[in-house]
Amino acid sequence: MKKIITCKICGKKLEGRQTLYCSMSCKNKMHQSYPAQKKRGIQRKIEIVQMFGGKCSKCGYKKNMSALSFHHQDPKKKDFKLDVRSLSNRKFAYIQNELKKCILVCNNCHAEIHNPGYSLDV
Repeated sequence: MKKIITCKICGKKLEGRQTLYCSMSCKNKMHQSYPAQKKRGIQRKIEIVQMFGGKCSKCGYKKNMSALSFHHQDPKKKDFKLDVRSLSNRKFAYIQNELKKCILVCNNCHAEIHNPGYSLDV
């Protein structure tokens, strides 16, 4: 007897070559929702931060991942920023190419790199 397979989201019977979802609408509810994108982006950031040694390349900060960011060493070669949303929605091959242009720094070091003239040292 043939097993009836239903959509993971709405329970509608699947037809033809459908294997998990009955429509793009149901698929998007699972994959393109904000919580799904955020989860995917955070997972990728965790992996990438570990690839970069897990700490700021300038001062060694490693307490909170959300305080670490990717600094493009040459802004003219920057194709896109590497925030959680970009990490979630781009193919990993494109992300890897962009990462080759970056260093991992904490937000304080990142601000100092971009604003060296604002030092409090008098």
